[in-house]
Amino acid sequence: MKEPLFGQATKARGAQLTSSPIQVEVQGRVSLSLEEAFGYVTDANKLAEWLPMATRTSSIDTNAETPGGVGSVRSINFGSVPLARERVVAIEPFAIYAYTANDASLRGMYTDHLSVIGFEPHPEGGTVITWLAFAKPGKSWLMRYIGLRSFRSVLGGGIANLEKRFPIARR
Repeated sequence: MKEPLFGQATKARGAQLTSSPIQVEVQGRVSLSLEEAFGYVTDANKLAEWLPMATRTSSIDTNAETPGGVGSVRSINFGSVPLARERVVAIEPFAIYAYTANDASLRGMYTDHLSVIGFEPHPEGGTVITWLAFAKPGKSWLMRYIGLRSFRSVLGGGIANLEKRFPIARR
């Protein structure tokens, strides 16, 4: 049986939301149902449980349509240092979650950032999560170098942590 292709809808939705190129793409599969995976990954208060380097996270909902919804700001800290502020820009329940990080949060590594996380049921159970980071490289070659490795580390580590937390039973 041919392995299904995952992530195409996520890429298409990202292309609708930004003209920035894809910098990093990671994918993994967890044992959670589509609804459970979406709920867990999109809960800003749970980010520190699986996102590398995050020690404290929260959702600032002052300008959000609903708590944690479009307009919400995900606040992510490393220790007592604010690491990032990310604004939720799109939610399609159980399918797509997208957010931007402002240029200041990326400290010159990238500009015009958009991350899109897609969720798709796997035919053998569980959910496939595709995480894409779109951005334009910063001006400094050193910051671009650091940025690409940082993005790979955070996205790849995040997916790996989710797979460890919610493993697929091997037959």
